[in-house]
Amino acid sequence: MLYRRKKIISIVGVLMAVGLVVFSIWYYQLSTRHKAIVKTKLLHTFHIIDPDWDIAYGETSVTLKTPEMLLDGIYQSMDGPQAIINFNVNPESNSYKWITGFKTEAFRNGETKHNNDYLCHTNIDFYDALHYKNLNIPRRFNQQYPRLGTLSNGINAISFPEGFGFPIAKDDAFLIGSRTLNHNIEDAFFKVNHEIEFTTAPASRKLKPLVPKALVLLQNYNHDDPDSPETSNDPNVCLPLDLKNHTYPNETGVEYASHWLLPQGKHKYEFEVTYQLKLTEDTKVHTMAAHLHPHAEQFTLYDITADAPVFTFNCTNYDEKIGLKNVPVYSDAKGLQLYKDHQYKLVLVTENPSENFRDMMAVLILYLYDAEMDTHLNGVSSR
Repeated sequence: MLYRRKKIISIVGVLMAVGLVVFSIWYYQLSTRHKAIVKTKLLHTFHIIDPDWDIAYGETSVTLKTPEMLLDGIYQSMDGPQAIINFNVNPESNSYKWITGFKTEAFRNGETKHNNDYLCHTNIDFYDALHYKNLNIPRRFNQQYPRLGTLSNGINAISFPEGFGFPIAKDDAFLIGSRTLNHNIEDAFFKVNHEIEFTTAPASRKLKPLVPKALVLLQNYNHDDPDSPETSNDPNVCLPLDLKNHTYPNETGVEYASHWLLPQGKHKYEFEVTYQLKLTEDTKVHTMAAHLHPHAEQFTLYDITADAPVFTFNCTNYDEKIGLKNVPVYSDAKGLQLYKDHQYKLVLVTENPSENFRDMMAVLILYLYDAEMDTHLNGVSSR
């Protein structure tokens, strides 16, 4: 019996050793991003670092604190550890309420001041079927990508102008993904939390509703040989990154890249987005926020028909390190006019001073006055 037990233990030990070797080989073949996913999952599963979200509901705010995320080296944009949650943003009220702004602050453990260096992005998505079902406008299902907003390196807060907001129904659900970042500290080994806050207002405020719409600057690539580095400096094609997750159809249905390798030097990218706007009436944009990566210098929404810029974001990069120091936000009750019969494009100017790996994405989120929702909510309030 003792011999049999020792044999079983020996076999189990061998199997565990083989499993560890196989896992190690598999793990080290993963990309940096996927290593971060696996590592974070293991660290949270075994409670080596705090795996829990903290959520607090207040009268005029909802706050969330992410689980801990370990930074143990350089993590470029889109590669770092992240935390994801589905949560009910309006569980207690019997009516809809308004979101009037949101922000994310990143904290290295032991520190109490937001550090922009550790914020890659916080994506805030809503479930459009649930959202519009609860607001009783089912015809809006699947009409657009349901992203409320993105906060990222250089832009950690968005506030709608006075008198405007985004309506959320009772039991509305959000999907939040918050990813950390580290461009500069090679010997990093510390934990980071993100704290996310929504400011809210009751339905009785009768604000004017905004609807978010994301415009993505896309780039063509060599579909026959997408990984060819010889094409990366061609102004008509890019060297794409992560084709599985970051390709979208252009106006004719051809897949284009939204995440690409940024060549050295100064470059200008343009892409028409009229088909993404899909305006059915003249309207005004009251808030705009840009998701960009380091080395973006200018980002413009351009009216092709009027041959004039609608608005230009002049970005500030750090001089002494990699990162976007500031990406301005447009927010104004007066608004900027957009026309349903005009054509529009995005124009991005970048300057990469290094031969090293640098990447780029350029997304503009517009918050447009939602006349249909305004009429609908006023009808609901009057009943």
